[in-house]
Amino acid sequence: MICAHDLTDGVCVVSIEGNIALDGVNDAKTYLKPHLENDDVKGLVIDFGKVNFIDSSGIGLIVSIFKTMQQKQGKFALANLSKKNEEIFSITRLNKILQIFETVDEAKKNLLA
Repeated sequence: MICAHDLTDGVCVVSIEGNIALDGVNDAKTYLKPHLENDDVKGLVIDFGKVNFIDSSGIGLIVSIFKTMQQKQGKFALANLSKKNEEIFSITRLNKILQIFETVDEAKKNLLA
């Protein structure tokens, strides 16, 4: 799993490439931790554009990030989900709780509003 980020106007966009699965969740947690603890980060967008697959441990990571952002009164969104990944969030009904956008720009605009 490869991660990259961009922090602009208090919104951190984290792009993940590969799978968000059991073998990579700890790496993702380690990568995300400083961003979640950064007081300058008021919103966080996870860009799923290059995510092939997410399993239950990856879903757990997303829920954990969501809870962390809620506790710090921050905003959280997902963007660029493939149809397969959209289905996973729909089946788990997380699409009712999480903000999901077609593009990173849409997500950023919403979090900055």
